Amino acid sequence: MFSFSATDLVEGVGARRRRLKRGLIVANVVVALLLGALVVTVLTSARRGYEHRALTAAEGRAAVAQLNLASELGVVDAVMQATVQDVVHMATHDEHDVPTVDALLRSRGALLKDIESMRLADDQGRVRGGFPAQPDISVVDRDYFALAQQHLADKALVAGPFKSRTTGNWVLALVHPLRIHGRFAGALYGTINVDHFADVFDRYDLQAGDAVALRTADLRLIARRAPGGGPQGAPGSASVSPELMAAVSSHPVSGNFASVVAIDGATRITAYRAVEGWPLLVFAGVNQANFLAPWNEQAWHVTSLAGLAWVLIAIASGGIYKFGAREAQAMQTIAANAEAQRQAQAKISQLLQEQSAMLNNDVVGMMKLDAQQHIGWRNRALELLLGYPAGELAGQPLSALFLDRSQATEVMTLANALLASGENCRVQVQLRRKASDGVWADLNGVRVSEHESFWIAVDATAAHAAHDRLRHAASHDALTLLPNRVLLLERLSDHLANARRAGDQVGVCYLDLDGFKAVNDQHGHGAGDALLVEVARRMVTQLRTDDTVARMGGDEFVVLLAPSPWFNWPTVLARMTAVINAPVTLANGHVVTVGVSMGLAASDGSSDTPAALLTRADQAMLEAKRQGKGRLQIDGGLRSLLAQAGRNESS
Repeated sequence: MFSFSATDLVEGVGARRRRLKRGLIVANVVVALLLGALVVTVLTSARRGYEHRALTAAEGRAAVAQLNLASELGVVDAVMQATVQDVVHMATHDEHDVPTVDALLRSRGALLKDIESMRLADDQGRVRGGFPAQPDISVVDRDYFALAQQHLADKALVAGPFKSRTTGNWVLALVHPLRIHGRFAGALYGTINVDHFADVFDRYDLQAGDAVALRTADLRLIARRAPGGGPQGAPGSASVSPELMAAVSSHPVSGNFASVVAIDGATRITAYRAVEGWPLLVFAGVNQANFLAPWNEQAWHVTSLAGLAWVLIAIASGGIYKFGAREAQAMQTIAANAEAQRQAQAKISQLLQEQSAMLNNDVVGMMKLDAQQHIGWRNRALELLLGYPAGELAGQPLSALFLDRSQATEVMTLANALLASGENCRVQVQLRRKASDGVWADLNGVRVSEHESFWIAVDATAAHAAHDRLRHAASHDALTLLPNRVLLLERLSDHLANARRAGDQVGVCYLDLDGFKAVNDQHGHGAGDALLVEVARRMVTQLRTDDTVARMGGDEFVVLLAPSPWFNWPTVLARMTAVINAPVTLANGHVVTVGVSMGLAASDGSSDTPAALLTRADQAMLEAKRQGKGRLQIDGGLRSLLAQAGRNESS
């Protein structure tokens, strides 16, 4: 028989109270740490996602800007190269008097609507012709004139930005040296107002806080556009952030970084690309605050929910402690404690209900997979995402939901390896809906036990479609939807390789519309754009299966004639000429017509490069323009081939 004194009972109750207090404190600390770790994990993952979207947007904008600038500068360089060749020809035939040179430069300047001036200087730096007319100009003290004397490359020398002495505008100069019989005889230079590049950036639908800038290779500012009314930066300024300097030093061709911009103090995520073939860099920055605004709101909600959960648990713990503290009290105290316990249990039940509501939402799909990757628990959002009735997904292998079974094997192998090592697995895949159509989804999985993993599935169809549209925009002309220079050069390279293997030839025909400027001036740019769209549509209808028509900019197009014997090409070009010459009815009811000048060049089967073949066709087209327009000019190599064919036929 055991007997206990009142003192023993009091001491026993006190000891139990102390143990209970220590246990509750430890439990609450552990719960707080777990909730904090969960909040940090969720918010870190979400922030990375938002930052990745911002970086993707910046990289896409930088890629588009790089392609546009490379295309525009390439056109200016091609016209200047042809002009230099004409001036050299005139000089060697004693035909380069000032009026003749002026006429030549003005005619070429008419082809380049974005150029501010084009002038020719002799070997002493004195300007001998060009536009706009300005007497007694000398460029001998300009740095680019000294550099031009040593410049041997085919592509133009880039100089600037600097302030023009004649217009007072900040400009970028493209300079070609003039060499006659190997001796430096002067330089042809053209200037582009830096505001033109800022106007180009205005086309990119920039949001407040975004920015696009063009800089030289040594990071001097040429032009910048940042909507919102803040400072745009002075041309020639080299004030940049340390992050920009470090990124370009490590990766001079392309890269990205996040920084506070030196010009306006805004925080941006920036991607940059080197302009292909030119000592220039284009930077595209997106406002970090715009992309992180949803994350800030999400962080507030998640932190608030975690804090509320911890407060409720702490309240429950307090209730339990009070219940133990009153163990020795009278029956009324026990009844009061029982009521407190009931209230605590009601709060816990409410918390569990809120947790259940979160897991069974209709927006984010969730599921548990067993060790064999079969679906166990899943919420209604997942069934709605994949179009399945309630309960039908239970027990199905996840691999059966992939639209591409080969991709399923690859993804599940990767997921098993990552989850086994304790890492999260995040992939974007195309899942099969019950109706057999596909839906793009972001899958994010984490291992919750030795035999189970927990996965979240979010519909990514809209984001994937936006990515496809951006990729298409980078390789196609925005107005006519025809392939642009980038896609043309890719296809031309493929055709040249195929032609070499098959012993065929590839034809390139450079087209320039005659009379387009008159239509544009008389009826407006809207009518000019509509005319270009209609001409493009007509040309596409005359192509053979493997031919390509691309827009090079302005009213210039290129037809890529797939590998075949050369005598098949005149028929295609004749049809092309006929549909272009046909009248076009504008939206205002007026009927207009345009002609076309063509330059045709053919591969020689061994050494031609895409750029060289395109240049030969361009030069042949310019020769057609000089001879009176409305005609087809054949490149010298192809003329020799046609002449040989004629001699063989006559013999």
